[in-house]
Amino acid sequence: MPFLAERPAPLGPDRAPEAGKRAPEAEALIKEARQRRRRRWSRGMGAVLLAAVGVTTWVLLKPPVGAPRAANATASRPVAASSCASAVVYGSLPTWARAGFTPPSVAMPYALGSRGDIVAVLWAQHDPLVTPTPPGRANKILWVSKLPVAVGSSWSSLQITARRLIGGAAVGAVQRRTVLGGPGPSTIDMPTAGCWQFTLRWSGHVDTVNLPYAAGQAN
Repeated sequence: MPFLAERPAPLGPDRAPEAGKRAPEAEALIKEARQRRRRRWSRGMGAVLLAAVGVTTWVLLKPPVGAPRAANATASRPVAASSCASAVVYGSLPTWARAGFTPPSVAMPYALGSRGDIVAVLWAQHDPLVTPTPPGRANKILWVSKLPVAVGSSWSSLQITARRLIGGAAVGAVQRRTVLGGPGPSTIDMPTAGCWQFTLRWSGHVDTVNLPYAAGQAN
């Protein structure tokens, strides 16, 4: 129901001076009331804007439903020293390590050295290395060097120093192995399952490779 504006009653001569004195006070009160309304409006709009920004930020940070996760890369590249589970990849060997394979691009499980100077070719796609080894199986590793090998030299043999890694830190006793004649076919066993970091030295070269040994069944 609309409100009808009332007309102000005319002031008599005796009340005109009093009204004139109160006019500035009334204007001040009206001005203050308007300022309070503006402040309340500003605070209310600020809260709305903060809530809207918070919702927008949450929406932007939340990943889309069904978004695919990054797949593990399997390209031939050096592996970081702290990596082990992804050290062994399955695919074509580096071009310099394909001699003797038919066809040369045949897919094989292998691990590339951290400097990219040597590759460890394995012979099983799943759990290629196991400890203890079951009957009729061996932990075969074919070492292929990218760098020249000093054939016949007393220091051409592949010297292996192995440490087990836990959380990126080396633990336990040092294991030493030797592949006579330098990089080539070998059988390398480790005493316990886990991630093993091999430091390799041959013909004046040095590289490291990480190899996971799965837990096998004791005989």
